[in-house]
Amino acid sequence: MLDLEDGLPAARKDEGRARAERAAAAGPVWLRISAAGTPDGEADLALGRTLGGELAGVVLAMCAGPADVAHVAASLPPRTPVVAMVESAAALLSAPAIAAHPATLRLAFGTGDFRRDTGMSADRLALSWPRAQLVVASAAAGIAAPIDGPCGPVGLAHDAAAHAAGMGFTGTLALDDAAVAGAHAAFTPSADEVASARTLLAATPAGPVDGSYAPALARARALVARAEALAAL
Repeated sequence: MLDLEDGLPAARKDEGRARAERAAAAGPVWLRISAAGTPDGEADLALGRTLGGELAGVVLAMCAGPADVAHVAASLPPRTPVVAMVESAAALLSAPAIAAHPATLRLAFGTGDFRRDTGMSADRLALSWPRAQLVVASAAAGIAAPIDGPCGPVGLAHDAAAHAAGMGFTGTLALDDAAVAGAHAAFTPSADEVASARTLLAATPAGPVDGSYAPALARARALVARAEALAAL
């Protein structure tokens, strides 16, 4: 994902867009774009239109509500996936509506800006409620579970990603290539978990099952599907 927002100094925005355009010549790219309606955001959208089919999707920074998603979707080639970053208290309260917008592929948690806006610490207990809100909003909207904020230093990536997975997230942002392996491992079910899930599914009785059994089967199917998807990467 090529960052045209906070990862790019203000004085070098045009240079960054030019570099992104050159990168897209080698294959489709994802762009993290600036907030909708801002001058930089509009310039990023103009770049996205120029890229056409070489734009794989956008990560919308500082998404304030579903109107932002609608504006971005209308400004880009049809059916361009939009990952909406929730980075403020107001956006968190609008998370269900953001997730329900037809153009929203997934939600992502912008932990740094969210903490700046709310005054919350990085403590996991403090951030458990907003994380849970994003998971619930995604599930209610029928979209994939959200992406967590940056997993931190390389040595802590596995632990941070494991916590996010436990909260119901199915991905995390990484600022360093070296952190990807640890994060990937944390989101991948263990061999024992997969074996237990397969055993449960193999023992499923024929015909309808009672309501108390169905959730366990659904979790087992989801775990096996996630393991197979990650193994294919």
